[in-house]
Amino acid sequence: MRKLVTLAVGLGLILGCSKARNDETIMNDIKAGLFSDARTKSANIDVVVKNGTATLVGEVADENVRYEAFKIAKEAAGVVNVQDQMSLPQVRAARGAKTAAVAGSAANAGSVSKSAREARREHEPLPVRSLAGSTTQSTYGSTTQAQDSSQQQSAESQPAPVNNTPTAAPAVTPAQAPAAPALPPVRQVTIPAGTAVHIQTIDSVDSATNHAGDLFRASLAFPIVVNGEPVVPTGTDVFVKLIHSSSAGRMAGRSELTLQLARLDFQGKSYALSSDDYQDVGKSRGKRTAETVGIGAAVGAALGGIFGGGKGAAIGAGVGGGGGAAAEAATKGQQVRIPSETKLDFNLQQPVDVTYSPDKNPSSR
Repeated sequence: MRKLVTLAVGLGLILGCSKARNDETIMNDIKAGLFSDARTKSANIDVVVKNGTATLVGEVADENVRYEAFKIAKEAAGVVNVQDQMSLPQVRAARGAKTAAVAGSAANAGSVSKSAREARREHEPLPVRSLAGSTTQSTYGSTTQAQDSSQQQSAESQPAPVNNTPTAAPAVTPAQAPAAPALPPVRQVTIPAGTAVHIQTIDSVDSATNHAGDLFRASLAFPIVVNGEPVVPTGTDVFVKLIHSSSAGRMAGRSELTLQLARLDFQGKSYALSSDDYQDVGKSRGKRTAETVGIGAAVGAALGGIFGGGKGAAIGAGVGGGGGAAAEAATKGQQVRIPSETKLDFNLQQPVDVTYSPDKNPSSR
C-alpha cells in the first residue's frame, strides 16, 4: 500500500511538472511570435499561460496591432483559449477627460452658489431708526412738516424689493464620450479576365507519381495589380490543380503535365480561379526506342549467321533483341517533374470579385 501511495505522488509531481513546462513552452512560443511580427514587435504586451489559456496584457497602439497579437496567440500550438486584456491609449485618455469634466462641473456649481448668495445679501434692507419728536409740534406748519417727514421716513423704511429668482447657472457641457475606433475600410474590386498571375510552387509535381485532380500549394510571386494598384499582395496562398498527367510507356510515348489555377485564399476568404493551362512535356522515346531495338536485332542476326548458320542467327537475333531492350532501359527516365520553388505564369480566363481591407495588406502599411 505504501508503494502505491508513493507511486501516485510521483506521478502527480511528474504530471504537474509536465503541465508547467507545457504552459511555459506555449508562453515562449507566443512571445517569439509577437517579437518576430513587425506589427507587434514594438508593442508592450505581456503573456501569461495557465492550463492552456493565454492571457494578453498590455497597451497597444491601435486595433490592428491588437488583432494581430490575438491572432498570433490563438494560432500558437497548444493554446485552448485566449483572453484579451489589452488596452488602447485613447481609452486611458478618455477616462482622464471624464474625471476632469466632473471636477470642473463641481467647481462651477460652487461658484454659482456663492454668486447667488452675494446677490441676495446686497438686496436685503438695512435697519432704519425712527426720529424722536417728529410728531410733537403744535403749529399747523410744523404738524404738516412732521407728517411729510414721517411719510418720507415711512417710505424710506420700506424694504427694497428682493429678487428671489435664482440666477441661472451657466450651462455645463458634458464631457463627450470617446469615439469608437473606426472599422477598417472594406473595398470590392473585380480582377478582370486576362490578368497575369505569377506564382511560385511550394509542392513539387511529378508525372510518375501524381494524378489528374491533385491539388498543390503555391504562393504569389508578385502582387496582383488592378488599375495600377496592388490588390492581392505577394505571398498570398494559391492552389493549382493537375488537369492532365501522363507517364511515358516502356517502349513508346512521352510524359506530360498540365496545370491550372484552382483557388486563391485571401484575408480569410477563398476565391475560385479559372485560368489558362501550363503544360510541361518530356522528350518522346517512341522513335528512338524502335530504332535502337531494330538495330540491335539486325546486328545480332548477322553475328549469329557468321558464327553458327541458322541456329546461330536465331541466337544472334535474341542477343540483338536483348541489347535493344537494354538500350531502351537506358533511355528510361524521361518523366516530367516540376520541383518546389518553380515560378509559373498564368492568365485568368474569368473575372474574380474580391472583397478586402487595404489596411490589412502588408504592402499598404
